Amino acid sequence: MKQIIFCLISIILLVSCTPDEPKAKYVYELNPNYSWGYAEYYGQFYADYKNTNNVLSLSLFSDSLALTNNGELAGLGQYLYIEDIFVPNNLKYLAEGTYNSSESGEPFTFYPGQQFPVDDVKINVGAFMYYFEKNKNFTAMKHISRGSFTVKITDLKHIVDCDFVLSDSSKVTGTFTDTLPHFDFSSQIMELPRHKVKLPL
Repeated sequence: MKQIIFCLISIILLVSCTPDEPKAKYVYELNPNYSWGYAEYYGQFYADYKNTNNVLSLSLFSDSLALTNNGELAGLGQYLYIEDIFVPNNLKYLAEGTYNSSESGEPFTFYPGQQFPVDDVKINVGAFMYYFEKNKNFTAMKHISRGSFTVKITDLKHIVDCDFVLSDSSKVTGTFTDTLPHFDFSSQIMELPRHKVKLPL
């Protein structure tokens, strides 16, 4: 009888000492298909800093993401936002070419995502990927730290192919093929941040 009890205790101890299975890492969509988007033109936004290249921003949205009447983004999917895209000063649109992440401000570059100190706070600037997930615990924003995107224009449609590395070292691609409306804000006095979409994050 003592041997049976001893065996049972031994089994219970062995089971209780078994390490927990590692939790599976949540996987975000790595190759989204952006279904709609738009570009915003700001002209020579950095002329005061002796950079006369024109500046645009790009917003692309996947899946069920849509803007509500009050401008808030709702639904599920990914929102790609690139704030500072530089083109030559004779262009006012997102032209064909390959755009690389860089802080140089040269034509055909875009500013990588980071937190920029302003007074006592830090604001997000540059390029980001926002994830709106069904499980809100996994809804997140990640900086795009490096990479590139290419633009082709065919039959009045923009074809945008992305190849990015995010702040957590994950790689994300993605494609957009559709007309890309451009909105001109160059005549307005704009102050950072220029983000037009209200995020529920």
